[in-house]
Amino acid sequence: MSDLVRAVNNAMMDVYCKEVSRRSVQNDVQLLQSSPYNVEFDSDLREQNYYRYADTSFRLPLGRSLSESEMSAVRKTVDLLRPIVDDIETSTPLQQWLYLCLQRMAAGQSVDLETPSIAFENNYLLAGIGHFRQLAEYVMNQQPIKIGYRSFGSTATKTIAVHPYLLKQYNGRWYLLAATDGYDSIGTYPLDRIRTIRLWKTKFRQPQIDMAAYFADTMGVSVTNTPVEHIVLKVDNSRYPYIETKPFSECQKVLAHDDQTHTITFPMRINKELVAELLSFGNDIEIIEPQPLREIIAEKARLMSEKYSTAQKDCTMLK
Repeated sequence: MSDLVRAVNNAMMDVYCKEVSRRSVQNDVQLLQSSPYNVEFDSDLREQNYYRYADTSFRLPLGRSLSESEMSAVRKTVDLLRPIVDDIETSTPLQQWLYLCLQRMAAGQSVDLETPSIAFENNYLLAGIGHFRQLAEYVMNQQPIKIGYRSFGSTATKTIAVHPYLLKQYNGRWYLLAATDGYDSIGTYPLDRIRTIRLWKTKFRQPQIDMAAYFADTMGVSVTNTPVEHIVLKVDNSRYPYIETKPFSECQKVLAHDDQTHTITFPMRINKELVAELLSFGNDIEIIEPQPLREIIAEKARLMSEKYSTAQKDCTMLK
């Protein structure tokens, strides 16, 4: 049993970054001996507290038929999801795909996950992704936690007590947004920096802001005290179709357009994520308002120009 617990926890740490108790493994071994698995262990070895299949060629099946009660649960889940996926404007492709899979299962059809028909963009190798389910439960249950956190460039892990509010994905990474003990502001913690998680027995501190409303006017994951600004951009017509089909904001509007440009506006807080997104369009976008944002982009452009001019001079000298 000790060897079995060790092997199980090695696999658990690789996938979920946490371990299970000896009691959990013992309970699972007991469960394997009942329906629908019906595993038979070698009785002689079992008396010596060792575990091996009676038939050494036996392997647990990768899949099995659902029981009637399980099928009933799947059908109820399909009914629960139907109004969500029927709203095309708000449902996500992942929700629709899960709905289709469950719908096939409810109809007794197979679902082949080995050769999926849809490929979602996801970084399964992202460090810390094994914490996602545990953190999601704490967020949903409003349970304070203490995390072992190691910032970039540091070799030391420090313990931070937080009240978890939201898990948010941005630019291929997942972040935990939480109130940090001793601070009024909301902290942003990348999951790949979190090393350990444990419950913190204290009263949960409710968020002082509406997280959904806040991020309606915020790009990325930075939570700041900056006000919502009236952003006005002049976009070259060659790039406007991209921005029209993937707007900066749900409130994006066209103010004017001609043969060369479209002038658009939307409400947004100025943060590093917005600046980075605007810079990604290069000279296809000009910031008209507000003036502080225009100056930030102008300074970034000046520094880039200076750096590349210096690089050109260095290349000339090497020749």
